[in-house]
Amino acid sequence: MHLRLSRQHKNVLFAAVLMLPAVLLLALTIISPLIKSVMMSFTNYSLLNQDTSWNSFANYTALLKSADFYHSLKVTGVYVVITVIADLFIGMILALLLNQNIRFRAFFRSVVMIPWAIPTIVTALIFLWIYQADYGVLNYTLLHTGIISGNINWLQSVNFALPSIIVVAVFRQCPLVAVMLLAGLQNISASLYEAAKIDGASGWKLFTGVTLPLVKPVISSVTLIMIVNNFQMFTLFFTLTNGGPAGSTTSLAILTYLTAFSKYEMGKGSAIGVIWLVLLFAFSVIFTRIMNREDH
Repeated sequence: MHLRLSRQHKNVLFAAVLMLPAVLLLALTIISPLIKSVMMSFTNYSLLNQDTSWNSFANYTALLKSADFYHSLKVTGVYVVITVIADLFIGMILALLLNQNIRFRAFFRSVVMIPWAIPTIVTALIFLWIYQADYGVLNYTLLHTGIISGNINWLQSVNFALPSIIVVAVFRQCPLVAVMLLAGLQNISASLYEAAKIDGASGWKLFTGVTLPLVKPVISSVTLIMIVNNFQMFTLFFTLTNGGPAGSTTSLAILTYLTAFSKYEMGKGSAIGVIWLVLLFAFSVIFTRIMNREDH
């Protein structure tokens, strides 16, 4: 019996064939390791003791009773909230400036993306020199302007280490936020501003009454992207402080690394990763639903 396919079925089959290599690659590099990590989180597997027997949620029970876990969750939360708010605030200012009819506007739009174009590890190494206590440019500048009276060890201070990392993160991420918000601003019709001005709106009222409502979907998307990216930030924490001093910058990413590869407790490290993934997924779903509900 000869099977004849309709044009629609042929198109679906052709699309499936084209997508098959990408799906196989995704399964090999992401789905398979994820499933293995979830299974490992229910065992006492370590690099020293390869025990793969079921441990009855022992890893999860230990983590939920661990002060270190809640501390790292708090550090991650503080870092994400402050960084994302600063990204949106500064990014919006940059986007508004770059949306104005100024000279060399194209040049400035290109230059502003330089921090984002630099790899994260390179940015971290640059700021290691900037923050250096004895001959870093930051202490030099602050000393010679009279703002501080002595050198500050920015990355080895319990009070300054996390804020220092946040500054680096904001420096690198703001250009991307600015460009995405700029794209949203450019989709707003000039006639809407003209109509609002005729009605007597100007300055702040134009921003809150026209700009913000129309650019809100972009802000929502950017916010979610920045939250997800910063929630899983590892490079800056590892390069700048490696979780120190005294655990003041031990985020969930650093705690996972230290547990799995310094203490060799792969099972517990996988459990941290699973909890981390569940929290991030739950937040993303809730955030998306809230934004969609407000849009409707």
